[in-house]
Amino acid sequence: MIKYQSIYRKWRPQLFEDIVGQKHITQTLKNAIKLNRISHAYLFSGPRGVGKTTTARILAKALNCQKGPTEYPCNQCAQCIRINQGQSMDVLEIDGASNRGIDEIRELRSKIGFAPAEGKYKIYIIDEVHMLTNEAFNALLKTLEEPPSQVLFIFATTAPQKVPKTILSRCQCFYFRRLSLEEMVEKLTKIATEEKLNIDLPSLRLIAESATGSMRDAESILDQVITYSEKQVTPEVVREILGLIPQEIFWRLLKAIIARDTKMGLEIINQLVKEGVDFHKFVQDLIVYVHQVSLLKILDKDNSDAIFSRSGEESEKLSELSNSTNIETILNIIEELKLVEEKIRYYYYPWVLLELMVVKLTQSEEQSYQKESESKIVNEFISDIQKKNHVEQSTGKIKEGHLSKNSKNKVLSSNKEPKKVQFEQLWSKVLARVKQERISLYTFLMASNTVHIEDDQLIVGFLPNYLFHKESLEKRVNREIVEAILKEEANCEIKLKCFIEEDNTKKDEDFKLGKKKDKIEDSKVIMRVAAEQENQISNKGESNLSSKNILEKALDLFGGTIFEEKKE
Repeated sequence: MIKYQSIYRKWRPQLFEDIVGQKHITQTLKNAIKLNRISHAYLFSGPRGVGKTTTARILAKALNCQKGPTEYPCNQCAQCIRINQGQSMDVLEIDGASNRGIDEIRELRSKIGFAPAEGKYKIYIIDEVHMLTNEAFNALLKTLEEPPSQVLFIFATTAPQKVPKTILSRCQCFYFRRLSLEEMVEKLTKIATEEKLNIDLPSLRLIAESATGSMRDAESILDQVITYSEKQVTPEVVREILGLIPQEIFWRLLKAIIARDTKMGLEIINQLVKEGVDFHKFVQDLIVYVHQVSLLKILDKDNSDAIFSRSGEESEKLSELSNSTNIETILNIIEELKLVEEKIRYYYYPWVLLELMVVKLTQSEEQSYQKESESKIVNEFISDIQKKNHVEQSTGKIKEGHLSKNSKNKVLSSNKEPKKVQFEQLWSKVLARVKQERISLYTFLMASNTVHIEDDQLIVGFLPNYLFHKESLEKRVNREIVEAILKEEANCEIKLKCFIEEDNTKKDEDFKLGKKKDKIEDSKVIMRVAAEQENQISNKGESNLSSKNILEKALDLFGGTIFEEKKE
């Protein structure tokens, strides 16, 4: 009985021209052989199954071929045959994962000085070289720097970032890229034709997509699929073998989320639970599917179809989803899926996270509407600041920065509820930004007793026992941070001013953040302001305004209500 040979082994490239998708590397190596510019050490890095070890073997054949060094090894001489069979005494393949210690490297060094037994070069191919220990790398350094003229090192790794810089600097480094979908489909089609396999093009494309850029993975999947099916191989067969979720499921679930149909979304997940789906992989595939919808929303249909090479039916369904929502909703779904994907592998009941996500996306308020409303409120408040409207009195405008009892009440965060909400929205954003920038500065601001904006100034009041917080906040470096954040959030210059409040300052004279006052307290404040203004005017003799006019201006400014008017 003849032993069966796997497709990926049978179709392993034997020449540089057979290697798929790595022309930038194969052409360089061919030129190096042609010009006799062979380096003493090479590092091949890249994802699995893209041709690193295969290229190393072809390079070894090209150098040790009886007709070589040559760009085109014959694959017929004794040297080429032994290298293909892994039996050459001059080409040693070492697994870095199982021979990673300093003792193995010392043994290798002791044999390097011997001349090649048959060929022209003694070639060491060390696979997964990043698995070597630091001591092993250090033992290899001197030999790698000044090796014998007939010795060549070829390192292969999937994690070049783990290889010490001292090793990388002594090698010529080549990065093997992932193969494109079209390159893989072309190679699989060639294999299917030569092997006379009963498989259609959509199935080959699905296999290539599942391999995610690895030609060896694609060939192994093809071998598995052909073994399973005795008849025609269809995409349904491929999905069944690989445990892939039909695109129809992704479409239905995403449609339910966009339509805010919680019941339908939960029913789909319940169906997947009964089918025993791997939810971690399901979420990953769903992210890719939603990503396609987002690209279709951003790009035109022809360009997005060219990127993903979809069938006509799949393209129509994606277009339907794209047209039924906006890009903000799509990006919000992707963000939620990313959070689920990070946590789902650690949960005993992974589908629960997916169900919670569906409920959250279908039951909560529209994110875009919330952001639009919040932005509108803040923008209105910013507009109020930029207008710089001052309260007109008979003596003229109140001077900027003057902290009299009257000016304390003239704030944008007054008892007018809309403006109060606007100020709180802006102040919350400022506090959040300050907390991210410097936590100590955030603590100083939170220790304040009153905060309000007046005449393009952020005025922060502290009680007498918080003198340290006030002085710390007034330091130039801290003040500049707060003012810079205020400028970014409000789109205008706002200066920071701090002061210590008097012990006898009445609480109802300050408009504190988040404190709600009843209407009676509002009217008391207004009446007191009116009385104080009237006294100031009468003392200076600079105004003919009556107390009634002053009261009307106070009502207009603070939005209060008169409950009772006493006549003298």
